[in-house]
Amino acid sequence: MSDEHELEHEHTHDHEHEHEDDDSLELELDTQTQIFLEMRQQNLDLLKVAAQVTGFSGTHGPLKPGDLRQALKSIWEAYSEFYSWIDPEVSDDDEDGDEDEE
Repeated sequence: MSDEHELEHEHTHDHEHEHEDDDSLELELDTQTQIFLEMRQQNLDLLKVAAQVTGFSGTHGPLKPGDLRQALKSIWEAYSEFYSWIDPEVSDDDEDGDEDEE
């Protein structure tokens, strides 16, 4: 009877441990998802600022077909500059990669 009780206790303990692992995994995934979503929102906000700074938002009229490429290039340059201020480690890595390509 004692062996049976020990086996039941071990079985119960294993289930409790699995439940704790599931909870911690779910919390980790929730945290990673939240961080990912916040970073994406920050990128969208930064892109909006870049569009405003370059004059391509708000009351700006529709772009002519030939102007789209230059508008996107201007917005991207402003976005990249702002992003390098926010996350200098990423821009340092990018600059290192650019030097290798030259």
